[in-house]
Amino acid sequence: MKIAISLEEDKGLDSPASSVFGRCPFFMLIDADSKKYEIHENPARQATGGAGIQAAQWVLDQGAEIVISGNLGPKAFSVLSAGQIGAYQHTGGIAEAVLQAFQDDVLTCLLAPNVDAHSGTA
Repeated sequence: MKIAISLEEDKGLDSPASSVFGRCPFFMLIDADSKKYEIHENPARQATGGAGIQAAQWVLDQGAEIVISGNLGPKAFSVLSAGQIGAYQHTGGIAEAVLQAFQDDVLTCLLAPNVDAHSGTA
């Protein structure tokens, strides 16, 4: 199962998880079983508009089946839902701990967006 985790920094499994989705600096794409991963810069981070939509479409295009982020806005959530990608909310920590929390089934499954549009903009 391929999982996308929003990250603040590129430090491998020790990367701090990001509280935002559409404008997070990086995404980790990780196989939940083997723990093999790649970290990519978020191509939508600097978008002038629609960052959540673009980030969600990018994650979908990468073949992710699950997204884990701190927050997820309505437009990104809509794209992920349409692509049948499950969304979960972490409460912070490093990527390895977030993955373990998912595997331990202690993360909140998001059935709707958990923030308003534009919540991740500065």
